[in-house]
Amino acid sequence: MKIKYLLYAIYCLFLIRCSSSNNQHLQRKTTKDEIAIRQIHQDYVDGWLSNDEENILGLLEEDSRIQPNSMTPIEGKNNIRAFWFPEDGSTTTINQFETEIISLDVRDTLAITVHTSLLDWTYQKDTIKFGMIQHGINTTLFRKQQDKTWKIWRSMWTDIAAEQK
Repeated sequence: MKIKYLLYAIYCLFLIRCSSSNNQHLQRKTTKDEIAIRQIHQDYVDGWLSNDEENILGLLEEDSRIQPNSMTPIEGKNNIRAFWFPEDGSTTTINQFETEIISLDVRDTLAITVHTSLLDWTYQKDTIKFGMIQHGINTTLFRKQQDKTWKIWRSMWTDIAAEQK
């Protein structure tokens, strides 16, 4: 009877070892993509903090879509450019932009992140000037391109709290 339990224990250890090896293999397979997604996320934040329009828009697919809180979706890089960087003499300054990725999942050629955000910005056009501080939850979908790089495909966010400053 003791031999039976010993063989069972060895079998269980074997299964755990095989399972662990498979999980490590899967983890190694996705690590490169996860690193790339996290870098795009950081480049996006850095682009806003440095007001780098080309860097921000360069992270988007041509047919990308954004959906700001309580607004109709905006589709296509040119329409997003017109929304984020209007050529009307206005200036939007990002004073603070902090994010924390709380979920990242890579599935073959699609990846999704959910992150919290704190965004402090000011807007000025002529004599109009105001600012906002927004705390939100953001969901971003990334697609792997044919050259194996990743781009932002869809992004939507909602404000948990927003206050005019």
